[in-house]
Amino acid sequence: MAESSSSSTIDKKKAKVVVCNCNIEAKVLQAWTVDNPGRRFYTCEGRRVSNGYQTCNFFRWYDVEKPHGWQYTALLGARNVMRQQREEISNLQNQVRELILENVRNGGAVRLENESSGQNPPDSDLNCEACEALRGEILVLNERSMVYRNVLITLAIKFTVVICVFMGILKW
Repeated sequence: MAESSSSSTIDKKKAKVVVCNCNIEAKVLQAWTVDNPGRRFYTCEGRRVSNGYQTCNFFRWYDVEKPHGWQYTALLGARNVMRQQREEISNLQNQVRELILENVRNGGAVRLENESSGQNPPDSDLNCEACEALRGEILVLNERSMVYRNVLITLAIKFTVVICVFMGILKW
């Protein structure tokens, strides 16, 4: 028996919901390819089967048109900035982990040696200060990443509204 590859929409709480070929509500994801930065699409979320998930590979664009012009350039730029920041955050987190491990290794050994004299190892204060500085940088980068993400979402929404208004004017 042949399966239909079409999709349908159903009304659910006064909102249109796209249903995939599995008859499950489709999930909305965002593409970050060069051709479609920030463009949203529907895809099959999949259903649980005995040893994993099974999907019907459903795909349909959520956004009517591809981004173009200044929006396209802005989305690509924001995507690149977010990727750089994620990479920098990852590098800083790795540095913090390494410093903590080094501090534990060195600090633990030094404390055992100096425990009787009651002295604090001089390097442990330096490493803790470096860890705190790196943690501060990570927090700043996370905050910047959130700001860029919010700007990106706002641009995508404004782009969609402009396209809808433009299409409405053309139909009027």
